[in-house]
Amino acid sequence: MDFQYVLIIIGIILAVLLLYFGFTRFIKNKDLSQEVVSTINIDELLKALGGKDNILDVASSPSKLTVTLKSHDGIDIDKIKELGASGIVEGKENLSMIFGKQSSLIAQDLKNNL
Repeated sequence: MDFQYVLIIIGIILAVLLLYFGFTRFIKNKDLSQEVVSTINIDELLKALGGKDNILDVASSPSKLTVTLKSHDGIDIDKIKELGASGIVEGKENLSMIFGKQSSLIAQDLKNNL
């Protein structure tokens, strides 16, 4: 082998090692604990649901947010739709709202505010 080929091989090995250690150091130092919050105004949603005192329980599925309520009297359906709900189903004791993929984030924000 020529001396040039040996230098090229050594250079490639050094470049691969530098990239490996650089990426591993970058990944270790990256802060992965970023807080993700919903994009809707939780205070307005709470107000549209009749306030904090009207909410007994909050549950979510991948696309639906279900809230157990004391009373259906103070609910503003139009405001909830304005906030982004694509569908609303009223039950005897609960209210189910379809917010799509954000439902679990909204549920977590509601629980944090209660």
